[in-house]
Amino acid sequence: MENTLYFKDMIHYDQNNYPKKIYKVEYSKMLIEILDSNHIQGRPFYFSSPHSRDDFIKQIKDHILRINYEELEQIQHYWKKNKK
Repeated sequence: MENTLYFKDMIHYDQNNYPKKIYKVEYSKMLIEILDSNHIQGRPFYFSSPHSRDDFIKQIKDHILRINYEELEQIQHYWKKNKK
């Protein structure tokens, strides 16, 4: 079983078609780290329980797409390179 999953926001993209937000979800934690161009390594978004975290994911499931670590690194590199 994979411990960490990454999802990119499929609604909000920049002019070069890169996502503006990525969600990092770790299996046993009650938080999701939200990565964006201002928080390239992530900022925590806490939940009261893993169940509430999973409910949040279910609410946004139609707007996110799972990605692998290599794609995450590519997006982070793009954000660093284009940071203003």
